[in-house]
Formats: sequence, C-alpha cells, structure tokens
Amino acid sequence: MTQTKTNRDCAREKAQVAVSKRVQPLHPVVKEIAQTLAGIDAIRFVKVTPGFLQASSEACGARMLPVTEPGHPTAVGVSLILEEDREEIQFYEITSAVKGYGSKMVESVLKALPKKWKAVVVMDWGGGFWEAMRRRHRRIVLL
Repeated sequence: MTQTKTNRDCAREKAQVAVSKRVQPLHPVVKEIAQTLAGIDAIRFVKVTPGFLQASSEACGARMLPVTEPGHPTAVGVSLILEEDREEIQFYEITSAVKGYGSKMVESVLKALPKKWKAVVVMDWGGGFWEAMRRRHRRIVLL
C-alpha cells in the first residue's frame, strides 16, 4: 500500500532551507519558525543567517537571497530580525503579491513563537496591514 503525501509534506519538500554555518547550532525557536514558513505552499526559499531569517517565493542573485522587498510585484516573502537573547523577533520586511499570504506568514511566525516571546513591528509601511494583524493577534507589538 502506498502513502499519499499531503500538501504540507509536498511544500516542505519544495522549500529550500539554507542555514549559515555561523548559526550552528540553530536555536530551536528559529528552527521552528523556518519550518513553519517552509510549510506555506508559496514559500520556496528560506535562509537563516546570524540574527536574520528570510523566506520567499522567489530568490535572486548568486547567493539565492529570498526576495522580501515591500511592494515587490510578484514575490511573497518575509524577513525577520532574530533576537534570541531578548526572546523577540522583529518583522523587518514583508511583501505579498498574492492576497492572503501576508497574514499566512505572520500567523506561521506567531504559531512558532513560544508564549513569552514578542513579535515586534518597528516601522509600519503596510497601509493598515499591521493594525489589522494587531487586532487579530495581541502578541504583536507596534512601535
């Protein structure tokens, strides 16, 4: 009898997760964030470097950097500043050319965070997006 793979299993196979040697061993919370973002069907590239995590549907350049530039016409992506010592992450950039994926990425990150960790937004360029996310998720801190 053969097993059929779920959409989530296929998405995990498709997403390329690259972890810098300089962040070994990988913090368990960062690992969980990377895995949950890789589980989003649109995400194809996840890159973890010291203090930073990027995930996107597209990558560019020789280093295959995930595209997270706000307002990008075709990409779905997010970049996070990681502060494990302070037990917080900061949403640095987020873009979604496909409606609904911005909130999917935010919810995936929040799902991976332990309850005592904070999710912070320092600069809100979202035109109301972060206010809506804040109403849905009280853990998000808008500065």
